[in-house]
Amino acid sequence: MSRYVHLNVEKIEHETATAFLLRLEDDSEYWIPKSQIADPDDYEEGDENCTVSVTEWIAAQKGLS
Repeated sequence: MSRYVHLNVEKIEHETATAFLLRLEDDSEYWIPKSQIADPDDYEEGDENCTVSVTEWIAAQKGLS
């Protein structure tokens, strides 16, 4: 079972079939694969001020944990 890190997302800037470009509150941007997001169908491009749960693994890979 995966553990998650919860990210405060300012805006989902872009969406592809397999990933989201998330802009965080500090204006940094990260591409996160949908396979590494809890419930990716709950989100879409343009969503603002949301909390996105990503696996600990991807958070560590991106330097977010």
